[in-house]
Amino acid sequence: MNIWLHRISHHAEVSYPLLEQGYLSIGFSDFSEKQFLNDILENGWKNFEDYFNEYWGNTPRTRYNLWRFIVEMKKGDWVIVPSWGTFSIYEIIDDGVLLLSELGINNLQDWSGNSLDFKDNLIYRNEEQIDLGFYRKVKAIKTNIPRNDYADAALTARMKIRQTNANITDLKSSIEAAIKAYEKNEPINIYSKILKQTKETILNTIKKELNPDKFEKLIKWYFEKVGATEVYIPAKNESDKEGDADVVATFDNIKVIIYAQVKFHDGETSDWAIEQIKDYRNNKESMDDGYSKVAWVVTSANKFTNECYEYAKENHVQLIDGSQFATMLIEAGIKNIDKI
Repeated sequence: MNIWLHRISHHAEVSYPLLEQGYLSIGFSDFSEKQFLNDILENGWKNFEDYFNEYWGNTPRTRYNLWRFIVEMKKGDWVIVPSWGTFSIYEIIDDGVLLLSELGINNLQDWSGNSLDFKDNLIYRNEEQIDLGFYRKVKAIKTNIPRNDYADAALTARMKIRQTNANITDLKSSIEAAIKAYEKNEPINIYSKILKQTKETILNTIKKELNPDKFEKLIKWYFEKVGATEVYIPAKNESDKEGDADVVATFDNIKVIIYAQVKFHDGETSDWAIEQIKDYRNNKESMDDGYSKVAWVVTSANKFTNECYEYAKENHVQLIDGSQFATMLIEAGIKNIDKI
């Protein structure tokens, strides 16, 4: 299977309505004759060049676009059709190349609703000839994929080439990745790639280099970094407190206090952490100070137990696993992190 890039911007007002019905088109209507097709398919390149010399008096480089469309594209090949800010992927489902005049589509219209007629091997809009000569039958694989979100650098660059078509089979992995990401609604972009790779490194470094006390200080630093007015770590020997909070952050500008229970370990974090922070928050909620009280559990572990997720939902506690916290650090910025 080959993969082709093919533009249909020539007479787009007609070529796009044709594509919606499964017909991939190209221009060169001067050659739209059965004899031309038969000679090319039977006798090859020499006859092809002879026709250009006879009809046009020269052999322009654009002739390669028609050659690829007629001779090199095959049934089962994929075709990438770039459009304005998007691209679509089609599969060629028929071996033969046919004249557009042979379509015989009833009530075919352009974008403006003007009727199109087929006569003398050509397409006409009123008395205006439309320079589209040939078509291939295709079916859609994926349509209207946003370029900026799902085309990587190599595919984006190739879609900028000026020629009508080109073999881009070397970009198969890029195209398959675009389809997969589009199906999952997970855009491919540099931010996502850097974030995925970097957060794993950060989390591994946290687990290797820190201890429970230093992890609490890192979370205190994070709250300061994102604009907390005051952050402190309560004394561990408070005898009159109910529950337990490891870090308390106050945000005066939005009237919010976050109480964080911090767990430094691998594996899974259990629901005991929720019990501790829930009780601490509930005790503080009796204070009539105009602040909303929010409970967090932040862990260096990879995940929480299933029971923990359910219990957190019931008690309105925000759970943040190691990967999520690493992402939060990246988004906040890690400059001066050593100051903790």
